[in-house]
Amino acid sequence: MAKAQSIGNVFTQLFNDLGINKAIQQNMAVSRWAEIVGERIAQISEADRIENGVLFVKVSSPVWRNELVFMKSSLINSVNEALAKTVVKDIKFT
Repeated sequence: MAKAQSIGNVFTQLFNDLGINKAIQQNMAVSRWAEIVGERIAQISEADRIENGVLFVKVSSPVWRNELVFMKSSLINSVNEALAKTVVKDIKFT
């Protein structure tokens, strides 16, 4: 006899099986970029997309790009902490 499950558990399992939860988490990394990194960094950068754990961020100038490269590890940690999951493995600044 099959064990009865709540509809919430069924949907959670379905979303996991279809990879929807991963897509939602990745979208959150992009949509919450400004909130996570703060006003100063948000003024000079914009998260564009995420592919295979790589977050692509547009930066307003080469000078700021170089500055953010030095902060990359900290930014990756901040994004993943805010999402309570390892979603971002690398950031490419363009």
